[in-house]
Amino acid sequence: MIKILTVMLIAMMTGTALANGENVGKNQRKSLIVQRLPQGIAEAEEIHSSFDSHGVKWNEIGCSNWQRDYPYKPTAQFRIAHDGQNIYVEYHVKEGAVRAMNSTDQSAVFQDACCEFFLMMDGEDTYYNIESNCIGAILMQGGRQNGVRTEASDEVLKSIKRWGSLGKETFDTRVGEQEWWLTLIIPASALFKSNVKSLDGQTATGNIFKYGSRLPKRHFLSWNEVGQTGKPNFHQTDKFGKIVFDRR
Repeated sequence: MIKILTVMLIAMMTGTALANGENVGKNQRKSLIVQRLPQGIAEAEEIHSSFDSHGVKWNEIGCSNWQRDYPYKPTAQFRIAHDGQNIYVEYHVKEGAVRAMNSTDQSAVFQDACCEFFLMMDGEDTYYNIESNCIGAILMQGGRQNGVRTEASDEVLKSIKRWGSLGKETFDTRVGEQEWWLTLIIPASALFKSNVKSLDGQTATGNIFKYGSRLPKRHFLSWNEVGQTGKPNFHQTDKFGKIVFDRR
């Protein structure tokens, strides 16, 4: 009887870890259940308080990739939810310097203090990279890995609401302890190479990154580990983790 109870307890703990997006094995991809909110959120600046009231959990962007050459590791987190028609994302970052020199969409936001959301819906070979700097400028593309990538149209980009705690104006590098938040509302219709009618029950794979190519201390952080060898490259779909959009 004791042995049976022990086995049951281990199974329950493992299931809980997967539900919370924790890595339960060295080589196992992390998974994430995207919480279904009871109603939508109208504006991006309301995401933080709504997430708090609905208990949406934080996840660490805690894997340091290519660490031998880029040992610096800031603190970065994300949390994510949906309402069937929109994906809501919040980033929280603490780092030793911040930069925001790109204010227009489809500019080189990856040069600035930047977080990136890569997503590939199951049954498709197209994945999306949605890259956002700390003042909310977005670079978004869709396409196959190692193939031609198509930039999102102005219409798609305008449909993505965004809010940043550092405002919207550009600024050069600020050195010293910095802290910032960024929130996004990404409509399902913004996945412009897909035909997602509803996110309820959908399954996907993806990864979340923290980056900044022109920050004083470059770093390549991710939710799921990408690697330690070769040239830095986040565009590796085989390193994506499982993402499940909860249904009502």
